[in-house]
Amino acid sequence: METSSLVTRWNLDSLPYDSDVEKFKDQLGIIKGKLIEIEKESNLAGLNESNLLTLSQLIRQIESAESFYYCLTTEEIESSQLTSIIGTISALKSQVYAIVSNWEEQLNDMNETQLTKWTNHVKQSNFLAELANNQEKDSQQEKMIPNFSRETLSGLADLYSQVRNNLKVEVGYDHEKKEVSFAEAMEQAFALPEQAERFHVFTELNKTLETQSNIFASIYNQMVGIRLHENKIKQTDYLDESLKFNGITNQTLDAMWNAVDANMQGLSSYFNKKEEAGAGKISWHELMTSSQNDSFSITFSQAAAEIINSLAPIDGNMSEFVKVALTKGWVDVEPRKTKSSGGFCAPFIGEGESRITLSYDNTLDSARRLAHELGHAWHFKQMNDTPSLQFTDDLLEMTMAETSSIFFETVFIDHMLQQANKASVKKAILGPKIERSLNYLMSIRGAFLFENEFYHYRKESPLDVKQIEELSLRCQEKAYGNSLREYEPYVWTKYVQFYQATIPFYNYPYSFGFLFSIGLLEQAKEDKLFNQKFQGLLSETGRMPLEQLVKNHFQIDLSQPEFWQQAVQNVVRDIKQYNQLS
Repeated sequence: METSSLVTRWNLDSLPYDSDVEKFKDQLGIIKGKLIEIEKESNLAGLNESNLLTLSQLIRQIESAESFYYCLTTEEIESSQLTSIIGTISALKSQVYAIVSNWEEQLNDMNETQLTKWTNHVKQSNFLAELANNQEKDSQQEKMIPNFSRETLSGLADLYSQVRNNLKVEVGYDHEKKEVSFAEAMEQAFALPEQAERFHVFTELNKTLETQSNIFASIYNQMVGIRLHENKIKQTDYLDESLKFNGITNQTLDAMWNAVDANMQGLSSYFNKKEEAGAGKISWHELMTSSQNDSFSITFSQAAAEIINSLAPIDGNMSEFVKVALTKGWVDVEPRKTKSSGGFCAPFIGEGESRITLSYDNTLDSARRLAHELGHAWHFKQMNDTPSLQFTDDLLEMTMAETSSIFFETVFIDHMLQQANKASVKKAILGPKIERSLNYLMSIRGAFLFENEFYHYRKESPLDVKQIEELSLRCQEKAYGNSLREYEPYVWTKYVQFYQATIPFYNYPYSFGFLFSIGLLEQAKEDKLFNQKFQGLLSETGRMPLEQLVKNHFQIDLSQPEFWQQAVQNVVRDIKQYNQLS
């Protein structure tokens, strides 16, 4: 594609919200007023389709407003100006949940004749299905808990973000000291060119986090405590909600982790090779940054072209979609201090668009992240913009969300490997690919084991900082097969995934999506109808459990070990190839 047509700074002005914070607040106020009108009309006149349609439109507007807020957090806007906005958006969501709950109660109070008469006047059948799904007569306490939990968890998640974002880390190079933000420290600790400098920032960041670890421990203990209390009232297990939300069963989750365990020796052989090449076992930080030693540079325009080229043989629609995103102001790759490490994709489903942000630095990893976020955007594009009384967050299974994104990045990396004509270049690409794979299968598994164990112990009492750190280290040791020299005691304070207000057990879906995408990529090589099946799978996100969708579209039973075993073996083959190149 023509380099001149690429856009490196996103266009927010074409979206339906105003970048002026005060005007944005006014727009949120208009939404609140319309919700109040619906509440009044519903109470006076009962349910009618006009109100149902209006609420579904307001839900989309609230979703877009939330995405717009996250975009603004990366702009040069004083964070204090944005503090109240996310609280307002959370309150609007709670207002919607209360309205829907009230409508469910009205339906419960109807006799059969009234219900039949009402349903005959509602053209949107999905409204009926959504309201009917929650018509069980819960106790009044059970009805109050979800809204209370949402608001409290949202407040705690916001508190975590404020504490983290207000941290100042003092770092020094050549005896010059300066303060950097948490986001800057995270970026430097993993991306500076010199290992000694990376480790210095990493150490200073951990020292700073240690000073605030009691606050982080208090926040996380409270969040888990609230969820456990809700589980007790509902008489459910703490993992049940997550599995249901992700559309899978315990059998499938166990089948996935068992496949990782069964291949631990093959996976760990990567560390053995590293140990032989160096002076012994490597540390967690060295593993997370060792790919920085591989010299492989790729400009933004090169990355854009190769992502497009990699997708074309699988689905021409995918590659054309990427062209649109890269040339129409959907993507922002310019470095800014206000950007956190990594990136994100903010969906605007009602507008049929997304906005992607990351700091592109001409590394293979930033190219991979670009492909990853474009995969998210492709998924959002496939999701049907049909009227609904549910937020996309309540429909979007994380297992599914991480599938399209990791599929895109895997296709891109495999394409780059195929293009490599020198062993040194192939090794420079393959090394980071393997480390990314081990991150999904080991680092993220360590996070899952930590969360799972934390919930178990938190049933008895809150855990103090020392207990949390020891638990985190034990879980990492197990996940890495005791292959590293030392581990990271402050993972639980650094990663926002542990502090998600709406999604407990946020971590394992990444491992699932990674292995699932590898398995699907094998399907793509053999099935001429793959692109249709894949788009169909993504378009039905949340409409039925993921396991059922996969059976319907691909005739794969995810609860059985064969699929997962084959997927993990792909990683083992990469490691064998890398070891042969070394």
